[in-house]
Amino acid sequence: MLETNLQFRQKISDYYRVTKPNVTSLLVFTGGAAYAIAAGWTASFFVLFMVVIALFLGSSAANTVGSYFDRDIDKIMQRTRNRPIPTGRIAPRSALLFGLSLLGVSLILSVEFLSLLSALFMLIGFLDYAVVYSYLLKRRTSLNIILGGFSGVMPVLVGYFSAKPPILPVSAALFMGFLVFFWIPEHIWSLAVRFKDDYVAAKVPMLPVVQSETTSIRLIATTSILMVAFSLIPTFFPEIGFRTIYVLAASLLGALMIILNIWLLSSPSKQNAWRVFKYSSPYLFFVFSAMIVDVFFFTH
Repeated sequence: MLETNLQFRQKISDYYRVTKPNVTSLLVFTGGAAYAIAAGWTASFFVLFMVVIALFLGSSAANTVGSYFDRDIDKIMQRTRNRPIPTGRIAPRSALLFGLSLLGVSLILSVEFLSLLSALFMLIGFLDYAVVYSYLLKRRTSLNIILGGFSGVMPVLVGYFSAKPPILPVSAALFMGFLVFFWIPEHIWSLAVRFKDDYVAAKVPMLPVVQSETTSIRLIATTSILMVAFSLIPTFFPEIGFRTIYVLAASLLGALMIILNIWLLSSPSKQNAWRVFKYSSPYLFFVFSAMIVDVFFFTH
């Protein structure tokens, strides 16, 4: 009985791990934050809960099906070879069915409790990550993460269109979504610099594989600066809906990101790229938190 319980717990743990919860958590947060921002003081805790659950299931579905497509290269890479599918703890077909089931439940919840547009953007996000990025582009082009990055925009749109009606214009949703889009390349490429040998072994043409380390780091710094510049757009276009609290927070966080990337340019190395990766990880959390505070402070 004890052995059976241990096997059951291990199986549950494996199915949880195949969804890549660390990746999912940030997507769920941006979507939930987008709903809170779009709804303001009219936000419903029930709708927020449903946004979180639907996004968790939809993002988990995309990661699981992506892992199904990546199972052969995951077996090669040191960083991923102990994942549930490469080790055989979950059969590929079982993982695929599990991922598609998660997607089905996510879409049903979105249609029933959020909106048809939310369900549509959930589906687009799944297809962009699992099919466009993981299946079609990841092994074919170094632009994979840019074209696949549109999946990072979709949770924001799912959350925004769950508000009935949104108190901010659609331009606010696009601004939030594309802030995530600009964040993704810098974040992923910094990770790829750190684990370049893995991508070389798996023949995945991530940017650091097809470009020199110095060139890759320069592009990482450039995309970071573009992201900071983009984050300050509400300073010049207040009609987007974000005001003083957000602008101050974005300016301070942006200044820190620029300082980090100037330091990276002056001392380019795998270790420093990894440090910038770790510092940049909480950037979106703080930026979206500032948006929430700003909206709740300035709206009634």
